[in-house]
Amino acid sequence: MWSFSTFKDKRYWILLIPAIIILVLFAVFTPDYILEKTYVSPFLILISPVLFWSTYHLWKYFGDKKKRNNTDDSCDL
Repeated sequence: MWSFSTFKDKRYWILLIPAIIILVLFAVFTPDYILEKTYVSPFLILISPVLFWSTYHLWKYFGDKKKRNNTDDSCDL
């Protein structure tokens, strides 16, 4: 479920800024003959958010898993 806690997560902001910069640079410096092809624009519209959100959730999953394992190990004294 979607929530506002995503906006409080620093991983989101760390990934968002480079993603926006890469998309803008790609749009500016990609030759027109590539962007005019009918399959390129829908492909980019689908792939960009999928890459961003999959990277975010994988990073969040492994970071939370590592944090959970570290707290479990520290309690086993």
